[in-house]
Amino acid sequence: MQCQSRSRDRMIANFLWAVVAAGAICSGTPVFGQQHLVPDTTITGPVLEFGFPGLHIGIAAYPEGPTGTTVFYFPEPVKAAIDVRGGAPGIVNSETLRLQQDSAFTNAVTFAGGSSYGLSAATGVAEGLKERWIEEGDWKRIADVTGAIIFDLGSRRLNTVTPDQTLGRAALESARPGVFPLGAQGAGRFTMQGWAFGHPQHSGQGGAFRQVGQTKLAVFTVVNPSGGIVDREGFAVRCGPDAGGRCPQARELLRREMGNSLPGIPPASSQGTTRNTTITLLVTNEDMPALELKRLAIQVHTSMGRAIQPFHTKSDGDVLIAVTTGTVKTEAPYFYEWLGVLGAEVAWNAVLASVPSLPESGPTDPVQWTPEQLNAVVGEYRFSRWAPLRIRRVDDALQATGADVDNLYFPVGQPVALTPVSTSELLVEGERGYRLRLEREAGEIIALTLEPGPWGQRAVRVSGSE
Repeated sequence: MQCQSRSRDRMIANFLWAVVAAGAICSGTPVFGQQHLVPDTTITGPVLEFGFPGLHIGIAAYPEGPTGTTVFYFPEPVKAAIDVRGGAPGIVNSETLRLQQDSAFTNAVTFAGGSSYGLSAATGVAEGLKERWIEEGDWKRIADVTGAIIFDLGSRRLNTVTPDQTLGRAALESARPGVFPLGAQGAGRFTMQGWAFGHPQHSGQGGAFRQVGQTKLAVFTVVNPSGGIVDREGFAVRCGPDAGGRCPQARELLRREMGNSLPGIPPASSQGTTRNTTITLLVTNEDMPALELKRLAIQVHTSMGRAIQPFHTKSDGDVLIAVTTGTVKTEAPYFYEWLGVLGAEVAWNAVLASVPSLPESGPTDPVQWTPEQLNAVVGEYRFSRWAPLRIRRVDDALQATGADVDNLYFPVGQPVALTPVSTSELLVEGERGYRLRLEREAGEIIALTLEPGPWGQRAVRVSGSE
């Protein structure tokens, strides 16, 4: 009866939260908390398809961030090792991986956005496994879940939505074998790269797979570095808006940015160097001692400095976890060294696969709006409690002033021009050409979205014309 009572109380609490959220939404009052958010587990982009028994992968996201998590679940526990670099790692339950034990005990690895807050996704996965195993009658089993996070907040995002236990559970429930979503999906939903090149660009999560004989090796990575992604010819994969075609070589971009002064990479804020991280999982089926698995992690992690330049800086918290399902045993001279060489090439492919396709740019030619159209947009919008956007009319033009906090989109304390390019879209003045898309209901503007597409951030209208 006590269990039924607790279950009933939980159902009532969830129902009341839904009523409060629905009432606020219907009344037009913005809801900025996370209680009303519903995980999205759909795959909406390219995928890597591969065959690897013993590995299930799931993703979940909160589009309201946007931010997400990626879960790697092993139905049978695996042996694991870890290699940590850089100055700002964010990991949980990782110490057991450092002990180089030859027993297999890891059940899942969780990658998430949200900085330290995103570590709770790993707790959600552990709770989900606990409930699953209890239902199966295996009440003595303890879930061992290691989690790692990337920083996708701060100046790049105008809200504080972060992965949580609910999102971790949802990703676990969606896990299936043979499919890994690429680009701006899962934990890679709002990653960026190229800060050291002077013009940060969107990145994502990438994966690659190789099989030689019976030996399988896969690498999955969430790319969020201070450095930039570099192809096999040394060219930056994405760079600034003035690239005019193919980007220059990475060394040229670094030379331009650094000059002779060696200014270094600025931290995200005065609170610490936590803006960037690349987190990676290597999975093989090759049975090997824990010491060799650790050496494999070190070798492959080091090699990724070719694909990301610079790498392992003070502003990065790079982590690579290597696991083996241990179903194949190869007896050959120097096999482990060659497995590291193979892993290095697969890791480079995984980094390159993380680069997402850019959405269509949309119209860019200015259009003339009537005074009524201009007035209809005027008002205050809010991305979150602390991130307003105020739009005002100045003669026959529109200006926007953003929050008094550091961000990539609106200069602090400085109004920027908004140029209409269609009946529902405005361009934000600046070299990057950010876009605002208006959202209407019954003919009235109720919200707008900054950068519509996979990285869209929605702002709710809270007041009308001045």
